[in-house]
Amino acid sequence: MKAIVTEGHGAPDVLVYRDIDAPPAPKGHQVLVRVRACGVCRRDILVRQGPGHRGLASPLVLGHEIAGEVVALGPEARGLQVGQRVCSTQREFVCGCCSMCRTDRETLCPDLRFLGQEASGGYAEYVLINDDNLARLPDNVDFAHGAIVGCPVGTAFNAVCDTGKVQPGERVLITGAGGLGMHAVQIARAVGATVIASTRSQSKVRALEEAGAHTVVVAVDGNFAKGVRAATGGRGVDVTVDTVGGAVFHEVRRSVVPGGRIILVGEVTGTAVELDMAQIYRRGLEIRSAVSTSRRQLEMALRLVASGAVRPLVERTMPLAEAAAAHRLVEDNAVVGRVVLVP
Repeated sequence: MKAIVTEGHGAPDVLVYRDIDAPPAPKGHQVLVRVRACGVCRRDILVRQGPGHRGLASPLVLGHEIAGEVVALGPEARGLQVGQRVCSTQREFVCGCCSMCRTDRETLCPDLRFLGQEASGGYAEYVLINDDNLARLPDNVDFAHGAIVGCPVGTAFNAVCDTGKVQPGERVLITGAGGLGMHAVQIARAVGATVIASTRSQSKVRALEEAGAHTVVVAVDGNFAKGVRAATGGRGVDVTVDTVGGAVFHEVRRSVVPGGRIILVGEVTGTAVELDMAQIYRRGLEIRSAVSTSRRQLEMALRLVASGAVRPLVERTMPLAEAAAAHRLVEDNAVVGRVVLVP
């Protein structure tokens, strides 16, 4: 089959379009999926750039935002039929019996494997995925949009609804205008929150407003807390969903009310944070993190998409053979929505 294989680490040129062996017949709970679309996530960029990831699949086929059709089922696979349209979570939860898997926290299972990293991913014509890591794709959601539900949409649902527990009427700050940020804006708006978004780029203001932000604060020299407080009458926000990480943490902290909730979803700069604990406990702040998307969260996100409450942001589709060009677009921040590869 045709696939994009990562031959070494470094610039996009290490992505090579060539023939590799097709996956073997599915065993156990495995499902053979014909890939119809695969999103390009910034995590793909990070895995491609550096060898600092353990247990990489060989050959390394990137891609964890997958949608396609069921081609064959392993003898123990459940809940799916050949020909069904499906999309995937980012990770394979291969355990099923630990305390995390048994309490709807399988994204923290110690035995999980990241698709496109420890297991072969969707930059290919076919891929093997366990049945528990697939959900049926609604008929009114096309493959390109369905491919990205499991990552930016599902993780944003996790952050806003499950981890952040955002309630109608609360004021929510979303940092960052990438895939996670754009979808978190939509979801927070859908649950009835007043949404404030922050971005470093004036060019992304309109897109954030179109996504549902009531107010957009453009960070000046990385500072946005004053703008957030001004937008809330000096009060601050009840919840912050931070998709940026250490580089903005202190601005996030300054933006929340006493007793506020800070939800960490991403770390894109690798910036270390020096923290004065008194600034946290004296104000009664709660800091939590939202990790990935569970099967249930994927299904909930699909309901939001199918109903029209959330629109997956796909800026363009490109042929699988042009994966290197797609990576350059993402690295250069030349797109607001996702780039999706089509085999």
